[in-house]
Amino acid sequence: MKKSIFERIISSKSTYAIIFGVIAIFVATQMYLLNHYNNFIIFQQSFTHLIHLQNLYLPYPKEYDDVFLYSPTFALLMAPFYYLPPWISLVVWTCINSFAMYFALTMLPKVDPRKRLIIFIILIMELVTSLQNTQTSVMLAAFMALAFVFFEREQAFWAAFFIVFASFIKIYCLAAGMLFFLYPNKMKFILSMALWTVVFFFLPVIVIPFKQLLIQYQNWYQQIVEVHHGEDTGINPNLIKPPLSVMGWLKTWFHLNPPAIYIQLCGLILLLLPLLRFKLYKELRFRYFLLSSVLIFCMIFNHIAESPSYVIAVLGVAIWFAWENKNAFTWTLMALAFVFTVIVATDIFPEYIRHNIAIPYVWKAVPCILIWFWIQYRMLLTKDFVTN
Repeated sequence: MKKSIFERIISSKSTYAIIFGVIAIFVATQMYLLNHYNNFIIFQQSFTHLIHLQNLYLPYPKEYDDVFLYSPTFALLMAPFYYLPPWISLVVWTCINSFAMYFALTMLPKVDPRKRLIIFIILIMELVTSLQNTQTSVMLAAFMALAFVFFEREQAFWAAFFIVFASFIKIYCLAAGMLFFLYPNKMKFILSMALWTVVFFFLPVIVIPFKQLLIQYQNWYQQIVEVHHGEDTGINPNLIKPPLSVMGWLKTWFHLNPPAIYIQLCGLILLLLPLLRFKLYKELRFRYFLLSSVLIFCMIFNHIAESPSYVIAVLGVAIWFAWENKNAFTWTLMALAFVFTVIVATDIFPEYIRHNIAIPYVWKAVPCILIWFWIQYRMLLTKDFVTN
């Protein structure tokens, strides 16, 4: 049967390439004209701090607000952006993030045009919101999805590359490494992880002495401890808004303050339990559900999770819904996520409700928490994972 014009358009990878490219250029230009790219300035300046042997993790209020939170390797990789003119640099950075997601979306295996369109529609608004904050979250979400792509292709070497690369930006991306249990070549993956870890760890010695590199890693570790320590409740006292996580939800809704580490350990156990269903490893839908679970887990059990990072969780929600059975219950979950996770962070949502109710009561996190528990229930106790 001959495809309609609409079917040909949504089936074409070129269509998505154009859309992702236009979005990236528009957002970069918008943020540059509004002078709203402080996060990107932090990234740029980290390179000059690195090569001048300055502590990457101290405040530099004359240069930018906030502090640098990433690895010395990430600071090195920002070298090209430091030397490019500001607008071009911002456009290139935004395009890299946007096209990383484009490749992740179009390379996902056995995703028909309908499923790809579902993922795109659910994701696009959150993608724009995240790009406008000039952070790394779009790239991280894409890298974890690309690791899944290469696991599916039985290319453990490249799956390890994307996991290690992402983890040298944000440590929690290591969670994607658990996907290796589903695939053959486990020893090759472990060795590849070790190799890429060594490469990324030592890469900054290109520009600084080894001794100084160790000092920077020590400073990074100390900062991670300070940022993640917070109070005994697991709520970081420096956060103006409650974290968009299970910890923030328990505190704001139920006035419960258990130590974050206990909640995270419980979450990790629940994340790993579906791996006991060995017979389902061969089912593509099960593997997609586990990918979705990992992506959402990285946000809802992160006790300093913020709104711009939620593109990671929304990608997980989108992939889950594309592969989930459609019924009244799953449509309701998806509707809640679209309204209270995606739209709530935009100007479409009433400003008064957003600032006085939605943000203080972590509405953005709640649908993702509900969906994650539903995914875990599905993987643990249901059987309908045979891929059509």
